[in-house]
Amino acid sequence: MLLRIPVLAAIVTTMFTCTLSPAVTLGSAPVNSCLACHEDEKRMVELGYPHFTVTRAEVTKQSGMTASCPDCHLGDPAKTGKEEAHRGMGRLLLVKKKGLTAGPAERRYPLEVTAQGTPPLLSFTYYGEKDGKKVVDPSVRMLTYQDKQPDTLTQDFTQMEKTCGKCHPGEVAGFRQSAMGSNARHRLYKSWADTERGPHNCGVWFAENYQKIAADTAVPFDRKTSDLNQRSCNTCHAGCLDCHYTPSPKAADDPKKGMHSFARIPPPQNCYGGGRGTICHAGPEERRRGAGYFGGRYSFPEGSEPDRHRLNKVGCLDCHDSGGSKKGAGHAMIKRRATCGKCHAEAVSSNAQSAHKKLSCEACHIRNVGGYQGTFWGPGKLAGAETPYNKFNDYYGTMAEPILIRDQEGRWIPVKPFPMAVMNQKSSTLKPGLHWRYPEELPGLERTGDAYGYVGLFGGLPENDKALLWFHMDKASHKYGASRSCDSCHALPGGEQRQEVAWEYGGEGALPFKGRHTVVANGQGLFIRDIRSEEKIEVEEGYRLSSFAPWAYLPDKWGIMGDFSLPPLKNREKYDAAQGDPALARKTGLLHR
Repeated sequence: MLLRIPVLAAIVTTMFTCTLSPAVTLGSAPVNSCLACHEDEKRMVELGYPHFTVTRAEVTKQSGMTASCPDCHLGDPAKTGKEEAHRGMGRLLLVKKKGLTAGPAERRYPLEVTAQGTPPLLSFTYYGEKDGKKVVDPSVRMLTYQDKQPDTLTQDFTQMEKTCGKCHPGEVAGFRQSAMGSNARHRLYKSWADTERGPHNCGVWFAENYQKIAADTAVPFDRKTSDLNQRSCNTCHAGCLDCHYTPSPKAADDPKKGMHSFARIPPPQNCYGGGRGTICHAGPEERRRGAGYFGGRYSFPEGSEPDRHRLNKVGCLDCHDSGGSKKGAGHAMIKRRATCGKCHAEAVSSNAQSAHKKLSCEACHIRNVGGYQGTFWGPGKLAGAETPYNKFNDYYGTMAEPILIRDQEGRWIPVKPFPMAVMNQKSSTLKPGLHWRYPEELPGLERTGDAYGYVGLFGGLPENDKALLWFHMDKASHKYGASRSCDSCHALPGGEQRQEVAWEYGGEGALPFKGRHTVVANGQGLFIRDIRSEEKIEVEEGYRLSSFAPWAYLPDKWGIMGDFSLPPLKNREKYDAAQGDPALARKTGLLHR
């Protein structure tokens, strides 16, 4: 049975895809085996692959490049036999849900880019067949491109140098050295109790630290399981095509659109995974930080307001300096901190003179932070295999107002403290309290405003003892909108901050259930109190409650000491007069202009 698959820019998964290369000579007649096949619509129909009909002119217009097909796809254009011509070609990889194994596959139906009726995070899809009907193949977790290694799913720089690097050697070399290309940030999380970086919501970098992690784990943890965990991490990390490849349906009025389309400046959709799932920045922004750029159907739970910049078509790289906008930054080096003064110079300048000069812009302008309201690493099934480190993260809800804390520079920034734990830990030398992921003296390209609060190592679980507890507190950075109210900061006595958070757990291990907790920040410390389920938890066979809900046994343990209260009002009369009059608040210097 013949199976069909689509033509893609820089990636191929069929045995019939062309290589738009210089002609080869057979006898006295010049022949290009790719063009002879793929520009011939009749022949492609006869072969059963009509959707593989493509002309060199179409590819050139869509890609904006004059490179030949073998420059991008590899293969051997000098051969006319399908097996020989396509040997060694780069392949689109299908990552299977079971085992996260990856490999090329021939398919009956072409890839499609469909947004209507499809969640935008999964708009780039492939299809199989069931009962004679086209269906999304349920066995495949995601697509990944030819510049990834099929065994580890991380970047394949050898492949990049053979393809993209032919025309862009400097960019590939720069990308290899960048934080993004080298997975530099996550490689810093060497263990769950790393004294330099602390524990992280994304876990640890298993690949290089197996011995250390296994020695600290109280249950069996072998190399094969560690490799599986690492492959799960690697699905988020980018190659050339993740950023620059922009497939889209053909459009009669725009010859640049099609399955060979590329973009010089990566669009925001590609920063979010390009429609291939909750990968790249989709997870960290919409789920972990809970204050994403896209919102809407991208958010968890769905329906969050998008960032005001998104509504005004301001893209990621319009705000974040990169190698393309900042000379000497290096290719794919993205500055984490954006500069609001680029577009809002007056507001930034006047805020520096106002009563709120120590507040970051986002401290007032980010609200309703969603995503994770709890995450717990415990025994479960990852890609169909048992692992002691499965991430139970589907505690989705919304915190109406973020908690404000002072950063390393003394500015007030918004965070979403939520409880985290990893089970089956033997020991920890971390010091309880507030910690910062990166030292303040690092340059802007390397520093973040992310913090965590280490709680401690606790026993008391009926199994999976002991549990290492912490607060995750990434800085909320997007979802700019109208400012929060004055009373949201100043209504409670003593500068206390208090947020009631409702959530619903919909992950593995149990039937869905609803719960809630209270986040309190005051002069004594930061606490999560009264974590509870509002209904009976029905645990699924093969799971333990302690794996995904250790809070059921440790309900009052999440707390760190310190002063997390907001400063008291200096002039209550002035505050009361200006609270209902924004113009007066600006005129008197309470707020920026």
